[in-house]
Amino acid sequence: MTIVEGLIQYGSISLAIIVLIWKRDGMKKYVPVGLFASFYANIWCYIAIYFNLWGYHHHKILPLIRDISVPVNVIVVPIMAMFWVRYCPLKFKEKLLWAFTWTSVLTVVEVLIERRTSILAYHGSYHWYHSYILWFFTWFIWLGFHLWLNDWKREFDSIF
Repeated sequence: MTIVEGLIQYGSISLAIIVLIWKRDGMKKYVPVGLFASFYANIWCYIAIYFNLWGYHHHKILPLIRDISVPVNVIVVPIMAMFWVRYCPLKFKEKLLWAFTWTSVLTVVEVLIERRTSILAYHGSYHWYHSYILWFFTWFIWLGFHLWLNDWKREFDSIF
């Protein structure tokens, strides 16, 4: 594992935990969304690996875990989902912009990781735009899950 790969892997996990600790007030009600996001992400990774859409280079991130998707899907993705749902705007137009912004940033990072490191590799006919579409709709699935759990009501928290 190169230094850059280690920084990406451990840095993303550390950053997610630090941000969660920093903004922990009020996050308890979003834990079910995080758990659902983890389950959802692990299912997608299983499907992708089964159908050879993408794969992960085997680095030991945590002892006995050889797949980067496990720590990311258990730590980073749930925290991202909790923050996305918590700070998602109420108006539809703003919600779309919110989703496009998050999706664009994550897809750019994912493409850079795929092209410049050996952490992630796309296989076959899978390309970055498939990831973009998957991320974009995933945000709304997580928001829908949160709304469903809360009788289709939600409060709005300002990011600032």
